[in-house]
Amino acid sequence: MIYLLFFTFLIGFIIFSIRFKWWRKNIDFKYPRVLMYHMISKHLPKNKSKFNRLRVEPTEFEKQLIWLKKNGFKSYFMNEISSDLPEKSVILTFDDGYKDNLINALPLLKKYGFKATIFIVCNRLDNNWASDKDLNKSSPELNAEKMLSDDDVKILLESGLIEIGSHTLNHVNLPKLSQEEQENELLASKNEIENKFNIRCESFAYPFGFYDQISLILAKKHYKFATTTQNDVLKSSYENNEIPRIMISGRSGMLNFILKIKKGRAR
Repeated sequence: MIYLLFFTFLIGFIIFSIRFKWWRKNIDFKYPRVLMYHMISKHLPKNKSKFNRLRVEPTEFEKQLIWLKKNGFKSYFMNEISSDLPEKSVILTFDDGYKDNLINALPLLKKYGFKATIFIVCNRLDNNWASDKDLNKSSPELNAEKMLSDDDVKILLESGLIEIGSHTLNHVNLPKLSQEEQENELLASKNEIENKFNIRCESFAYPFGFYDQISLILAKKHYKFATTTQNDVLKSSYENNEIPRIMISGRSGMLNFILKIKKGRAR
């Protein structure tokens, strides 16, 4: 019986270590952490959702903000990134432009004094903007989500806590497009955002994290910063058009979040 308990504990410890990699060295807090979110909302039933990893429940998001605040982190917009950012800088980013970013995220950002950058898909309101990158086809689950209206975006901007960036016109896989098509996705979305909301749109996020050399050149041409899904902290070796981010999954708890912040990695 003792041997069985020991063996069970050992297997559990090994699985825990593989999953959380607690043994990795912490990355210095002088390197900003750029965090990637999508939705702040309740999970769907498991048998009805492939994308609960994109849904961080509001109670969990609040715990994360409390931890960041208690541990001395200060937030910045993407367009505020510079070599002068102090230790424990964090940039909260949200992809796509979901309605819950206004309903659930903004009140918590206000409560704890954090800024965020939201990358919106301009044509997000046609109920056919989202595709499943694994299956390479439309995603009924994501297309059923309520998205931010233009009036919602204006409310977010009026709060002073939100920067709006571009996530292209149509949430496309950029490397599959011609140079002319890529430029239209990047430049037309930037122009639409700036004209609709009377702001400067200086930040961009590559849909799915997919990009090629043409994408990099165009992002550098039209934006101050462009962010990826590369898993790392922001170091001086990264170009401004290839900013890494740490994904915050809705399927992980606070221990995983804390380790991501300390280790500077998603895995």
